[in-house]
Amino acid sequence: MDAARLVAESERVMRAAPQPEDVIEEAWQAGELVEAVGRLLADGERASAVGAAEPGPAGWAGPALAAAGAGPPRASRLTAVRDPAATLRALRVLLGEITHALVGLTCAVQDEGAYWQCIEALDAVDEAKDRVRTLARGGRIAGETGTGGLSCVD
Repeated sequence: MDAARLVAESERVMRAAPQPEDVIEEAWQAGELVEAVGRLLADGERASAVGAAEPGPAGWAGPALAAAGAGPPRASRLTAVRDPAATLRALRVLLGEITHALVGLTCAVQDEGAYWQCIEALDAVDEAKDRVRTLARGGRIAGETGTGGLSCVD
């Protein structure tokens, strides 16, 4: 499945007035998706340099989702990134929406355990944002021209 469709699934969850646990799960899902997009783009760069694609890790689940007890990450369905620049822009927007929701949750929670879940999710989203920036700046995608990276950086 194309990355844009997976991002759209997360956007639908975030627009549907999610419960606190949904927002936290979407934070982890988005982080996994950013990592999967990064791996797929790197595999594509290696394939174009070598001439043949190497198989990537199938069904990889990062420690965050495995620890949270969620099902398989949405990112495990990723098969293509048809428009890398648009995908990275969409991921930046999604991560911003998740950050906004998590900050609101963090301020409202009464339970210390829930507070720390929000803080950990915020940290994961921040790392995912950094990864998107790195991909956008240094991500030399086949067919890209110009001296900079992709046009979705801050």
